[in-house]
Amino acid sequence: MLTLREILTRSTAYLKRHGIQSARLDSELLLGKALSLDRIQLYVQLDRPLEEEELAVARKLLVLRAKKRLPVAYLLEKKEFFGLDFFVNEKVLIPRPETELLVERVLELAPGARRAVEVGVGSGAIAVSLAKELPQLEIWATDISEGALAVARKNCEIHGVSERVHLFAGDLFSPLQEMAGTFEVVVSNPPYIPQKELEGLAPELHHEPKLALAGGEDGLRVITPLVQAAFPFLVPGGLLALEIGTGQGQAVAEIAKNSGFENMKCEPDYAGLERFFFAWRPRE
Repeated sequence: MLTLREILTRSTAYLKRHGIQSARLDSELLLGKALSLDRIQLYVQLDRPLEEEELAVARKLLVLRAKKRLPVAYLLEKKEFFGLDFFVNEKVLIPRPETELLVERVLELAPGARRAVEVGVGSGAIAVSLAKELPQLEIWATDISEGALAVARKNCEIHGVSERVHLFAGDLFSPLQEMAGTFEVVVSNPPYIPQKELEGLAPELHHEPKLALAGGEDGLRVITPLVQAAFPFLVPGGLLALEIGTGQGQAVAEIAKNSGFENMKCEPDYAGLERFFFAWRPRE
């Protein structure tokens, strides 16, 4: 019988042969999933022989990673974001580390906010993280994907914020028409990848919902109506906070200015790339 150490070595080599750059880490995570072990437990049991049934489960996960290029997060059905574990599947975009910066900035810029709206809630990572950090905050969140809303609903339940995060099916602000002028924050990580860039994305990204990635010809297909519609939903002095694509800042600032916003600014992500846009509704 092969030991866990031997399987880990072989799994890493197998993933490397298929072009997986994070082969060792992925092997550890997938073997841990197969054996219901975390990484520390995995290393404590390296000399343990594996049963054939355990090998079969591990082999299936490794093949899906190597040959189908399924993202590890989907195989694990889990992704950490802002110190919390979120359930994820192929109905939602996998939360990115850089999006944690968007959450951090909203917390810094609107620490006293009591009402916020997230457009395109996806897995619920942003809304849940904000609700966990700001106990006074109530969040209304929309998404056009029923599958995404089911995932967000589950994550709200897991993290105990279901009473303060209200989920609605619909495009942009359409389910919230009666709530215009009541929100202190509008936050969103909308689809912003231009059409011509979609085909060149890493194989793993082709498993994520295109709806959450594709921003149309110029990447602004969703951002433009989102910014235009956000203004009347904010209270005077309210904050608009968006994740955007590199090079889109000037265009988004122009849209925001024409929509009535002021004090527009862009900020970089961890790689120094233009990634976040902030603007305020003027105080009246």
